[in-house]
Amino acid sequence: MVLTPADIWRVIRKRFWLIAACFVVFGLGGVGGIVAWRVWIPWYTAEGVVEVEPGQGQALELTRGYQEAIDVRMFPLYVESQTRAILSTRVLTAALEALESQQIRQTMYPPPTAIAAYDLREDLAVVHPPNSQNILVSLTGRDQEQVQAIVYQVLTQYIKQLRDDRKQADADRQRDLRDEHNDLRDQLNELGRKLAAYRTESAVIVADERGGEQVAALNALVRQVTIAQVELAAARADWTQFQELRKQSEETQDVSAVLMTFPEVMETMRTDPTIVSLTRSSAMLGQELEGLEQRFGPQHESVRRIKVAAQSTANDLEAKQSEVLGQLIQQQAAVLKSRYDSARATEAELQTRVSEARAAALSAAKLTAEYRARDDEYHRVQDLLNVVEDGLQRMRISAVLARPNVRLLGVPDIPLEPSQPRVELYSVAAVLFSLLLGLGLSLLIELMDTRLRTPAQVVRQVGIPMLARVPDLAEDDQLSVDTNVALVSHTAPHSLLAESFRQLRTHLLFSSDQPIRSLLVTSPGPGDGKTTVAVNLAITMARTGERVLLIEANFRRPALPRIFDVPETVGLSNVLVGLNSISEAVQATAVENLDVLVGGPPPPSPAGLVGCETMRQLIAEETESYDRVIVDGAPMLVVADNHLVTPMLDGVILVFHAGENTRGLAQRAVQQVVTLHGRLFGAALNRVRATKGGYFRESFQAYYDYAGTRPGARAAVASTVVPTGRDTTATEDTDTT
Repeated sequence: MVLTPADIWRVIRKRFWLIAACFVVFGLGGVGGIVAWRVWIPWYTAEGVVEVEPGQGQALELTRGYQEAIDVRMFPLYVESQTRAILSTRVLTAALEALESQQIRQTMYPPPTAIAAYDLREDLAVVHPPNSQNILVSLTGRDQEQVQAIVYQVLTQYIKQLRDDRKQADADRQRDLRDEHNDLRDQLNELGRKLAAYRTESAVIVADERGGEQVAALNALVRQVTIAQVELAAARADWTQFQELRKQSEETQDVSAVLMTFPEVMETMRTDPTIVSLTRSSAMLGQELEGLEQRFGPQHESVRRIKVAAQSTANDLEAKQSEVLGQLIQQQAAVLKSRYDSARATEAELQTRVSEARAAALSAAKLTAEYRARDDEYHRVQDLLNVVEDGLQRMRISAVLARPNVRLLGVPDIPLEPSQPRVELYSVAAVLFSLLLGLGLSLLIELMDTRLRTPAQVVRQVGIPMLARVPDLAEDDQLSVDTNVALVSHTAPHSLLAESFRQLRTHLLFSSDQPIRSLLVTSPGPGDGKTTVAVNLAITMARTGERVLLIEANFRRPALPRIFDVPETVGLSNVLVGLNSISEAVQATAVENLDVLVGGPPPPSPAGLVGCETMRQLIAEETESYDRVIVDGAPMLVVADNHLVTPMLDGVILVFHAGENTRGLAQRAVQQVVTLHGRLFGAALNRVRATKGGYFRESFQAYYDYAGTRPGARAAVASTVVPTGRDTTATEDTDTT
């Protein structure tokens, strides 16, 4: 349930005296109690301040690097650790013991035991204000002197134990450094002895010099190997190429490729004496042959003789060239093969010498490296020993000259003014609490009360339209208390109750786009006033000139015969079972245009009788004969009489009794109508009472002032009776007040 501001204001007006009672009891009473507390049993607070510096100050430059400094990023954590240290059992117990040893009268936490220290920890407030270096320590109690003495001793013991802990920590660190110094000194002596022995045994210095010579020789050999490998590659290439060319010349009988690749062979052939001589002879014979041919012709004897001699010389030259070329090729092959074998042997020899030189150099390097490693270890331990000696000396000086970075900044004084209670603040809080309590109780009562009292609750909580709100008879000062509410629209047509039924008629007619010819009026349970609403709605419609038939479908508690003073011997039950016709059962009333069909003798099965096909035909026929057919049904959630008749009608109106029907009951009635496939036009809230912040209180006066009703109208209305001459009273279902 969601309360609007208007609902809250209505609850405040409605529950004004409850809110006022809470204000008097809790508000004013609380203020009085706070004042009495201030006068009779005030509380005092003693407060001391401890300052925490981020870095520890030192007196000498000598101690720089060994001072106890706190990283700015870790400062909040450090301050938090100091607040916990102040609240430690050791500090609190020492403070209580110091008070007792000084014979200071202390009754707040006797005796100085762990339980007393625990109680003191619960009461002691240790706070670190943000963005500051201070820690505030405060204690609240009824004795001014005791709270001051306790806070002072707590801070004193905290500073004392902090200094003692620091001294003990310095002594422990110095002891650890001395132990480390002794260990390093022993290690240094042992390493020195081992280094001297190794140097003597291995002659490391000579080995180091020899190793330098061997490395130089190794480098020279490596360079020679490189040169030999280049020469070997060239010799191998020449030998391989010569073999391939010689094989090719043997296959093709052409040695020109060999001569072009190795020109030294060609040069040797040109300088051979025999070949030179034969070449000259062949040239001379050729010239002589050419001259003789020009002189004597080719057939001359001398020409033929010279030609034979030239041919013989040419053959000798060719034979000699072939012989010399073969010899030269064989010689070139022998030279290339010899150079290749020599280069390969040289390279292999140099490789062997390089391996031997490398092994000798590695041996010398290992000796040197081992010596240097031992020498480095010796110097490393010596450096560590120097650092430890320097640190030990600095630590001794720092322990003498350093001051703690936590100091007592503010000594607690004896409080003169009470700290509790704070009268102004607590009084305002008590008044606000009382008002909020009263409002909360009022809203709680309102939320716990699920009864439907106002039209707004029906609309919001049930979720159906509101057609009319019918006020309670006692709220209308213009009507007599013995007025027949069931006929108020006829007997007091100018009253506000009659006006509410006219509003119901108007809202009902405008609630649907289609004409409403038949209608069922029902309620969740008995006594909700459904018959009163059905009768007054029928009277209101009849007074507009419409012919209206009011059918009583409630056989269990019939009321229409008593309301209209008509016989009940023939009614709906007679018509449904076929004993009488509808014309014999319908009866006229004193209200013009209004006829009624009473229930008649009660049948053995009302639900089955009302839901029969004859009932459907009856409603259809009477809808054609009358302008409106209104059925006064049985309670929806009590009996099943309406279950079958609901779909036969155009729609349903639910009547809720204000202040009696609950939200759940109304919701189940709505769900029942929906389940029966009935059309729910809306609800009428009956017997609405005027309450503070509620309804009708102003409506009554405004209505009667506007209608011009005189104050004497009440007597006239009270004397009005039913035209039939019989003073009727409503039954339980008509809600007579």
